[in-house]
Amino acid sequence: MTTTMELPARAEPGLTAASVTDRVRAYVSGLPAHAPEIERQGRIPGDVLDGLKATGLLRAALPLRLGGVEMTVPQITRAVDLLAEGDASVAWCAAVALNAALAVVSLPAQVFTELFPDPDLITATVLPPTGRAQRRDGGYVLSGRWTHGSGITHADRVMAGFQTPEGAPRIAVFDAAHARVLDTWHTTGLRGTGSHDFEVADLFVPERHTFGLVPSGTRHEPLHLRADNLALKMAGVPLGIGRSALNAAREILAARRSALPRPGVPADLAHAESLIGAADAYVYSTLENTWTAQAAGLAPERGTAALARQFAHRACREAVQLLYDAVGSAAVYTERTPLDRCLRDLITAGRHVASAEKILDGVGDLRLGGDPASPHF
Repeated sequence: MTTTMELPARAEPGLTAASVTDRVRAYVSGLPAHAPEIERQGRIPGDVLDGLKATGLLRAALPLRLGGVEMTVPQITRAVDLLAEGDASVAWCAAVALNAALAVVSLPAQVFTELFPDPDLITATVLPPTGRAQRRDGGYVLSGRWTHGSGITHADRVMAGFQTPEGAPRIAVFDAAHARVLDTWHTTGLRGTGSHDFEVADLFVPERHTFGLVPSGTRHEPLHLRADNLALKMAGVPLGIGRSALNAAREILAARRSALPRPGVPADLAHAESLIGAADAYVYSTLENTWTAQAAGLAPERGTAALARQFAHRACREAVQLLYDAVGSAAVYTERTPLDRCLRDLITAGRHVASAEKILDGVGDLRLGGDPASPHF
């Protein structure tokens, strides 16, 4: 049954990091009731999207002059973390939508506002340049197919990577109505993200609606707009999922404390809590250190944030598996507990290139004197 969501007031200019976080926390309290519906539909319903927009979080990385909030990376990550505690698919799509801020540092302000007249518009972003384009007077004729278009079923705008005829990668920004969505997202978890493939054919995109991503360190945009910093927020997703599972398992097990399925269950619950807590501390201490170093004009240690993010995925997955096993057969009923969904969402989220196990190989090589080219650390 669909329930009506309690929506906060419409986001308005003048929001602060604290007020956005408070709005997110209030909004999250209503998300668990929608989680089964989100998973069944494979997309985020309109009233849930309206509530997300009203939190102001979609403005978190935008400059004040564009109606933004300019939240720090740790603050944005914590907001994503809170969302994931309510529903991982909503958190994932919100984190991806925040990448619209990438266009701010590359496009003139008047062009950005032309493309995003409302700072709460939702963007689906796929940066790998899998599209191809031919030049036409004033722009490009774009064709191509992109994978993992998280939020494409409800997006207002799309940012998609393509190769120019000269071979240089660029990002095109266009109305999501021009994208043909392909029904490909039949997955283990994160089903509500609707991360289908999509394609366009012979779409004219004005050159002023395209931009090139400049490598980190070659320009001096504000810290909250740095492309490498915007990627760090994804660490909040496994932490929020882990906390959701821990809260559910504790409630279930406390209700039947006198008849637990086996003697080791309390220890497993405590072990899971310690894994999630360790991951939380690692992620946020790393993000705070990174932010402090950058604010002082220093380069943070390369690879550390990626290592913390990968650890969060691994530790939270181990924790949720422990909780799933501790609860027993009740965990398999997806609309009675979130445990099955939490485990599946973590498995799928952990396959993302920015969090997969090969991050360990890259960071290990870096620590041994190598120079891996990965953009993810």
